[in-house]
Amino acid sequence: MIHERKVASTLALSLLVGLLLGASAAHAADKKPTNDKLPDWAPQPKPHVIEDRFRVEVMALNAYLDTDLRIDPTLATQGTLLNAEEDLGLDDTKLLPLAEITLLPGDRHLIRLSGFGLRRSAQKIIDRTIVFDEQTYRAGEPVDSTLNLTMVGLTYGYSVVKTRRLDLALTFGIQVVEVEANAVVRRRVVRESENGVTPLPLAGIEGRFDFNDRWSFEARAQYLSVEFDEIDGSVLDARAALTWRMNPHFVFGLGYRNFNVQVDSRDTDTPGLVDLTMAGPLLFMRASL
Repeated sequence: MIHERKVASTLALSLLVGLLLGASAAHAADKKPTNDKLPDWAPQPKPHVIEDRFRVEVMALNAYLDTDLRIDPTLATQGTLLNAEEDLGLDDTKLLPLAEITLLPGDRHLIRLSGFGLRRSAQKIIDRTIVFDEQTYRAGEPVDSTLNLTMVGLTYGYSVVKTRRLDLALTFGIQVVEVEANAVVRRRVVRESENGVTPLPLAGIEGRFDFNDRWSFEARAQYLSVEFDEIDGSVLDARAALTWRMNPHFVFGLGYRNFNVQVDSRDTDTPGLVDLTMAGPLLFMRASL
């Protein structure tokens, strides 16, 4: 009897071990391979956000403006360094519309066309004497002034890192900058006007991180610093934003943008300097296909 019980116990134990091993094997067979173990030829998992091929973005920038300006009569004689907002009465805040169009041919390329225009004019009785190029504006005179800035840019980007959540691209662009400055004293028929158009190459980086199907963080920056002939200059254009995707075709974003251009010229034809900063909160909507 004791022998039969030992045999029964041994058979039960063997059956239990067999069932456990069989369940483990079945579980291993049913377990799917992780994405990290997929071969190169296997289809890759879809990104959190549906990729598009064409985007149109419209933006509103509540810009805070600060402009330092000096136009010298000659290299030997400096003009007056003035602040356009304080000395000439130009707006120091302005709501600006901006727009851009982006094409995304292939999985890693982007081509973007962007542009904006800043138009400001004012009349103010100046409280000090200002030397602006070859003209002198006396304290107590009413001065009509205009300062306009137009920028049109074309940017190419290539994604160097592209995963399910992260897209990081290096960019190269050309920005065409046009500046127009004008100051008039009507009662003395004193007028001075300066215009300039300059193409600027910019190198940059931009990226997007997807938290999930709806929320993402985006950032981009383009920068240039040059010294050639008798001109030193730099341009910085940067922005960061948090975006919410309503559906595959519409995205809304809230962020911050900072644009700064500095030029110090010792050229005999156009000596002087310009230091313009435009920064503020940014609200945008993006439609894509």
